Amino acid sequence: MVVCIKHYFDKEKELYLGNEKLISVKNSAKRTALATNISEVTVWRIMAEFNKNDTLSPPSQKGSTPYAVDDDIKTLCQDIIRAYNIRGEHLSLRLLVGVLNDKHQIKIARETLRRCLFRWKILHGSVQRHSTLRERAYVVKARRKYLLSKRILNTSGRTLVYLDETFINKNHSGSDISWYCSDWEEDSRLDKSFGPYINKPAGKGERLIIVNAITKDGWVDGARLVFQAKRCTGDYHGSMDEENFTKWFTNQLIPNIPDNAVIIMDNASYHNVFLEDNKEPYTSKKTILQKWLSDNGIAFDKDFLKVQLIELINQHRPPRVFKLDYILKNDPLYKNRHIEILRTPQYHPELQPIEKCWGVVKQYMSQHCDFTLDGLRKNLEKAWIKVNAKTMKGIMDKVTFWENRHFEQDNLLDSIDDECGVDFINEYPELEA
Repeated sequence: MVVCIKHYFDKEKELYLGNEKLISVKNSAKRTALATNISEVTVWRIMAEFNKNDTLSPPSQKGSTPYAVDDDIKTLCQDIIRAYNIRGEHLSLRLLVGVLNDKHQIKIARETLRRCLFRWKILHGSVQRHSTLRERAYVVKARRKYLLSKRILNTSGRTLVYLDETFINKNHSGSDISWYCSDWEEDSRLDKSFGPYINKPAGKGERLIIVNAITKDGWVDGARLVFQAKRCTGDYHGSMDEENFTKWFTNQLIPNIPDNAVIIMDNASYHNVFLEDNKEPYTSKKTILQKWLSDNGIAFDKDFLKVQLIELINQHRPPRVFKLDYILKNDPLYKNRHIEILRTPQYHPELQPIEKCWGVVKQYMSQHCDFTLDGLRKNLEKAWIKVNAKTMKGIMDKVTFWENRHFEQDNLLDSIDDECGVDFINEYPELEA
């Protein structure tokens, strides 16, 4: 805005020296609009708010709204819900809020928690004459599949490589509370209303996107990628895409990990792009779907509806393959290295140790923030070494704890469901057939 105003005054000076007609000085709103490069209506709206309240409300945050509940609370809620299910005790939303508040000192609004539970695919329904909370069956199924594979890998001697992305802002400084010297109160330049004399800028500032991978021993050498985000809204998902991730995956990660390694990553959309299988998209017209069936020698009734054609296509469609899996198995550069990919179950960040590594890095960054981009980059170099062998041992022990706990609790809950004859038909309609 300062640049806009300066350019406007320069233009006014040129018009004045050229004896050209200027906008009347009486029309202050129009001159303000031209100088700040906003509409005159916006000028009047801002001034009306200021004249009414003698202040202005802060601008609304742009980009994706951060969730009110972080992943640690999600893991805790899953654990509490499964424990109640195993004991056969009724658990309502009100009771869950109370448990979080009384036993874990976590205060969260009931409706906020309700929305979070739906987002985490935790069900609320009638089970044995009680209204209760439980996870969706497909989430439990994906978790068990992962844990079974992970137990085999833990004893296989293969190198396990965990990868992930995150972001950090220039003004990432953690708490706004700081110690300060009380002697400043005697300084004529300051009074105690200033508190700690730290000039923290408004907003979050520029953003760095970080991509890296770890093993049980620490960071993978040569796999680090740090770049400045071009977009000022959202999180790292706005700056990462399939092309960028695949380029990093093939050029920086694969060359720096040993043969026979297993790469473990989450379910981000750009991690899991499917290989094209020449199947027509579902949005195609009926004639195109019919032609695909005919070309592939699949019989169908000419009176079939579009939904029936799509169902028939799915029945004869070969299993879909992820692009990255296909590259590792078929590309001449990688197929003899026997590197595989394992994907963590949805909604389970506690099973991904690199998430804790990001926490260690960001904690150091917040404690040493100087609100400059150069300082952010310099501190990041120092923050990497905070993730050392000792740190990794503690993180991996915690991940092992959660793997074993999920495994044991799922076994107990499965036994209870088997004894009680819990009906899963609502979640798996195909079982009824």
